[in-house]
Amino acid sequence: MPEPQSYVSIATGNKQKNMARVHAGMYTSLDHTHKCPVIVVVKCGNPEEANDPKPGNRGKRDSQVILMNFLNRVIFNDRMSPLDYELTYQIQMTADVFPDQYDLVLMVDADTKVKPESLNYMVKAMVCDEKIMGLCGETRILNKTASFVTGIQVFEYYISHHLSKAFESVFGGVTCLPGCFCMYRIKSRKPNTNYVVPILANPDIIAEYSQNVVDSLHKKNLLLLGEDRFLSTLMLKTFPKRKMMFVPQARCKTIVPDTFKVLLSQRRRWINSTIHNLVKLVFVHDLCGTFCFSMQFVVFFELCGTVVLPAALSFTIYILLSFIFTHSVEILPIILLFAILGLPGILIFVTSKDWHYVFWMLIYLIALPIWNFILPLYAVWHMDDFSWGETRKISSSGQSNDTTSNIELDITSDENKDKRVPFKHWSEYEFERILDSR
Repeated sequence: MPEPQSYVSIATGNKQKNMARVHAGMYTSLDHTHKCPVIVVVKCGNPEEANDPKPGNRGKRDSQVILMNFLNRVIFNDRMSPLDYELTYQIQMTADVFPDQYDLVLMVDADTKVKPESLNYMVKAMVCDEKIMGLCGETRILNKTASFVTGIQVFEYYISHHLSKAFESVFGGVTCLPGCFCMYRIKSRKPNTNYVVPILANPDIIAEYSQNVVDSLHKKNLLLLGEDRFLSTLMLKTFPKRKMMFVPQARCKTIVPDTFKVLLSQRRRWINSTIHNLVKLVFVHDLCGTFCFSMQFVVFFELCGTVVLPAALSFTIYILLSFIFTHSVEILPIILLFAILGLPGILIFVTSKDWHYVFWMLIYLIALPIWNFILPLYAVWHMDDFSWGETRKISSSGQSNDTTSNIELDITSDENKDKRVPFKHWSEYEFERILDSR
């Protein structure tokens, strides 16, 4: 069993110092024709939380920050935590490569199945255009026939990619790269020089993304509910002239909520994080385009559309009821209504020509009151609810023993010497390792 290595986590109080084990090995295919180096980081927590239900668990954002901090320190040859050095050493030993050679990172959820050729399409897009700093593929549903709840999500996923993300990609500004399947550029090399520009490993992005103090409703919706969207927002805010793209040829399948209760909790998080991220992004003036043909204009209308969905559905129902009971025909609203409802069908014909999506479109249209009324109203009403819900529920018993969870702790001060995480340069760690091996 590898020795636990310390690092500074996204937490407060005694939990700010966390520990993790680094497992390294080689994955070999069943036919023994392909080998792939594998590094697994398992958080185990500090000794004070050994009896807690989930020792070491600091959430998804903390796991992302471990990687981002590690890459940043490797690129800049900055001082490392013991965990950073252990990662560097194990990558060197297993992959025979120093970590600063990596340019791209793929993020995939554990319950996501990626099509084999998808990685080729994503890497090709990155190589062909150095301006692309992040991209995503199409996410499809694996359990589409599990229940009516999964059925109503099939076409919603389809239009969210081929309509929303595809349109944003025209401006090079996809506002949300889903964490279940996306790729980021770690650094960009300047042409004809030996210099590199850190992208995902940028210090400004890491500093804002790894905030410990979350003291407002706005910050809590950004950092606690929608990490994926907030990271995309930070990338666009920091590098407004670079591109965030959608690659439809890259596909994956994932498992979606199959009960309405779980769907409700998931969409509460997604809708609230969307509103707060769009509010943050609409004030970024350097996004590409001009006036009505700008990414900023697109973001503004996305924000308006998200907020007024319940009112739009109510108006639609009013028009239909008025037509049925009073027989008064309002031609223009009726034409617009059928045009809007028929556009997704045209989308199927233009994009994939998968005609089975027509069936899922009808299911989606039946469920429009859920998407456009119930879910948005529920999300706004519960905007101060920061629980993760039951999308990734883990059963556990017992209470945390951390009595200082709301106390900021300076783990670099002398008073907390036993809680400090040592930081040294890579050369210092190597010198100590060589001395110990003698």
